[in-house]
Amino acid sequence: MDKSYYQFLAVAEHGSISAAAMALNLSQPTLTATIRKLEGQLGVPLLIRKSKGVELTEYGQLLRQQAEEMARRHQRMLDQMADLKVRRTQKIKMGTGDAWWELFIKDVIVEYTHSNPAISVDLEFGNHLKLMDLLQHGQIDLFMGHEIIGLSSRYPVSFMPVFQDEEAFYVRENHPLLLSNHPESESYLYPLLRVTPDTEPYRHLLDDLGPKQRENQQKGLGERIVYNVGSLSASIDILKTLPAVMPYPARMKSYFAERGIVPLPLSQAGQKGTVGIYYLHDEQGEHLHALLSLLKERSTLLN
Repeated sequence: MDKSYYQFLAVAEHGSISAAAMALNLSQPTLTATIRKLEGQLGVPLLIRKSKGVELTEYGQLLRQQAEEMARRHQRMLDQMADLKVRRTQKIKMGTGDAWWELFIKDVIVEYTHSNPAISVDLEFGNHLKLMDLLQHGQIDLFMGHEIIGLSSRYPVSFMPVFQDEEAFYVRENHPLLLSNHPESESYLYPLLRVTPDTEPYRHLLDDLGPKQRENQQKGLGERIVYNVGSLSASIDILKTLPAVMPYPARMKSYFAERGIVPLPLSQAGQKGTVGIYYLHDEQGEHLHALLSLLKERSTLLN
């Protein structure tokens, strides 16, 4: 894909020519000239210059949508060429959160690879916004995760709901809150430990930030000590060492019990959400369709 489109996408993502230039390791005048040249070639204005950053015009929004699709197709072409070079006939690139991996996906992958020994598998781990970004850039074919509330409508993705999830709040076995008569109100006195939390670089995926902001307010993020950890195993080590409270899917109760981690006995249920499989609208090969069917079949056993 032409580099000018990549540079335009960087400006659209950062909302600023200077920030995009820094990310691309280019000078601001060079990037400005690229955008002006692109506007001249297309014969339409792509950006609205403001005192702080830029906004996309309706032409810019259309170009962003088309350029993102071109970038995904270009990346898939490069991957397919790389596979041909090493004589790989098919590959699946999948994303998942740590919880779903431990609950059932690792067993699905073992079963799938035994049945399809000629197919190679790439795995990416992270939260749903990170994995959505990878999906949009063609770096994965599908991922299992929570439904993204407020996701931008410009992304050509399908979501296959599989089961309902409820959030629990976990602590170490000797945590003071387990002896408290008011664990819900007193839990805000202790640090919050967040596993693979959402980060700013992926907020551009959302049209509506309201649900995320309300969730952060409910957890008191602006009023308490917060540990953000990008690894489940590291989070368990920290939780066993410090008197923190960790929100995580209630379905992981048995997994954590084996590691000295227990849920707080709260009178009110935690946040609920739908867990499912995200994939692109594009036509899928038989190997990908087979994995989707197996994932849905095995995950229904969790209901």
